[in-house]
Amino acid sequence: MDLVMHYMPDAKTQEQTIEFGLVEQPVTLGLVKGDRPIPDVVLFTPELVEKLVEQGVKVYVQRDYAAHTTFTNMDYADAGAEIMDNFLSLVEVSKLLVKFSPFTETELSMLKEEQIVISRVIMNELTQQYIQLLKDKRAYAIAINLITDKDNWSELDNILMSSANADIMNKRLGMFITPLVEALLYSKNFRVVVQTNPALLQSVFCFKGILCNRLIA
Repeated sequence: MDLVMHYMPDAKTQEQTIEFGLVEQPVTLGLVKGDRPIPDVVLFTPELVEKLVEQGVKVYVQRDYAAHTTFTNMDYADAGAEIMDNFLSLVEVSKLLVKFSPFTETELSMLKEEQIVISRVIMNELTQQYIQLLKDKRAYAIAINLITDKDNWSELDNILMSSANADIMNKRLGMFITPLVEALLYSKNFRVVVQTNPALLQSVFCFKGILCNRLIA
């Protein structure tokens, strides 16, 4: 059964059926350094990276990924990750890219076609140029701050706004992001993994360059 999603090209509301095909998912993960990091807070700690590596995931980490924390490049290397000097190097080797802050337009312009990107999205900062870059790259884009709980609150914001210390917050962030990343890395059928994962169904806002989230469109 086709998955029906909505988008609004040229300010006209339309409904389009998206036919999900097979998407090869090499088990390669790129962790991108953030532009506006929260002190001592990181999505992927070296401990979490080590667990992914033990499961067969090839993890690439941008140099100084956690420079705003006590974690060092060596900590990630010891966990089994490969340290990459720049964003373009990550793009070349990773099918799935994860960044805590929104990707910049410059970064989007460097993506490979049909690259999968996970990040936050800040609504009032989205531009037509930003969306056009995703369209041009036929990207799969996922906004983790669109995932909501039963009360319709952003699960990510709930974690970030809690009074927990950085260590606990990092563990909660790891528990939050890991199932999404593993689902995408290990499944070769994007349609199935999205349809069977409510969090992904909420958070996918661009499929092969087609906007499929009414709020963002």
